[in-house]
Amino acid sequence: MFYSLRSRLLLSYIVVIGTVLVVMTVFLLAASLSTSLRFDPVWRELIVIARSVNAEITRARQAGLATVETERFELFLDQVAASQNVRVLAIVANTRQVIYDSQNGSWVGETIEQIPIRTVLAVDNTLSLGQYEAPDGSFWLVLTQATDAFRGRNRLFIVYARPRPTPFAIFRQLFLAPLFQAGLAAFLVAVVLMVWLNRSVTRPLREMVQASEAMAGGNYDQRVPVHGPEEVQRVASSFNEMAAQVKQSNQAQRDFVANVSHDLKTPLTSIQGWSQALLDGVAGEPAQVENAAAIIHSEAGRMNRMVNQLLDLARLESGQLKLHLAPVFLNELLAEVRNNLLVQAQAKQINLIEMIQPVPPILGDGDRLIQLFSNLVDNALAHTPAEGSVRLVVRPQGEKMVEVLVQDTGQGIPAEEQPRIFERFYQVEKSRTQSSRRRGVGLGLAIAKELVEGHRGRITVHSQPGQGTTFLVQFPIFTVPHS
Repeated sequence: MFYSLRSRLLLSYIVVIGTVLVVMTVFLLAASLSTSLRFDPVWRELIVIARSVNAEITRARQAGLATVETERFELFLDQVAASQNVRVLAIVANTRQVIYDSQNGSWVGETIEQIPIRTVLAVDNTLSLGQYEAPDGSFWLVLTQATDAFRGRNRLFIVYARPRPTPFAIFRQLFLAPLFQAGLAAFLVAVVLMVWLNRSVTRPLREMVQASEAMAGGNYDQRVPVHGPEEVQRVASSFNEMAAQVKQSNQAQRDFVANVSHDLKTPLTSIQGWSQALLDGVAGEPAQVENAAAIIHSEAGRMNRMVNQLLDLARLESGQLKLHLAPVFLNELLAEVRNNLLVQAQAKQINLIEMIQPVPPILGDGDRLIQLFSNLVDNALAHTPAEGSVRLVVRPQGEKMVEVLVQDTGQGIPAEEQPRIFERFYQVEKSRTQSSRRRGVGLGLAIAKELVEGHRGRITVHSQPGQGTTFLVQFPIFTVPHS
């Protein structure tokens, strides 16, 4: 029943309200045990009644009716008892005998010694308050008033009595209605809060659930409004970022499948064609056989490089590729990288320049660093036209860092493409019409980024279309731990 967030919120509010009401009830019941809280309101009412009766007697005296007959006296007390909801007794002062009882005359003829006359609490000269335990075991709060206004009687005491209230009776009388009203008001407030929370919390969550279900169905264009409390806004923002990344990743993988399919299809077609020519004897001349073998070898090597890149990236991302760290001097390592790629640069008529300064060593894996910078320089050569230049710069950066710059004079990278160039399978140029340019599958820069971060470094790109591209790699300097 209470499976939704909305119903659970309402249930939690009801539980909190109920708990508070129970605690308040316990405290109020405990307060109801207080003598003053239980008895004072009754005594105050009895005092008001007694003084009202005394005022009536005073007016009768002033009118010349100082004494009255017994019948009229009893009728008068009957009226007082009925109108004030009080039990009235008339007791002879010297004998303590009850001569009148407004409650069916059940105590008439009884001699009551325990009625307080001057004890407990003297209110004024004629009134006294106290408690009385009746012969039947009931308890009463009483007020006695002395009077001699009735002819034919000795001095009398008029007693006004009400049952002694129990704690539950006081609780019912004073607190039950306010507690009920407070509970009802709190419930209404809880409903309003639930509606508000439903709008500000549960509705955004439902929107995210719906968007998640749509994404699970393959619709990656889902976005949710960012509104509600701060935490919900953060969840919504994170969801939108995740959706964008999922969409990009999905698109990148589709591009990767298309690129890999093409890159595998081309060498496989060449290998299959030339191997078939060898089998059929079409390439019978030694020169033709040598050419076919060279093509097969070249395309097989291309496929091998592609597979190795995929394996390297998978190992880097999974943490399975272990780096063998040792002090490495980047000026020596970059000189080796330049020498390895100098022939390739000369073949493309590109000037490969080194600007190497002495720098402190870094802690790194020499083989992987050669792979990293060879990748960056090879990428720069691939995107630099003939008569252009590629510069390899090594220099210190402050006292704790070393930086390497690989700069080319190629066509540059559009600003909107730069944030994505380190993504797996992403390629700036989607067109494959330029068959003269060797193309990869968008893994080289992703591998470079993983290698740099594996060395606790940082790689960034700065580029402007038509003005070339610069890749900046920074590494922390290796320091020998103090023993």
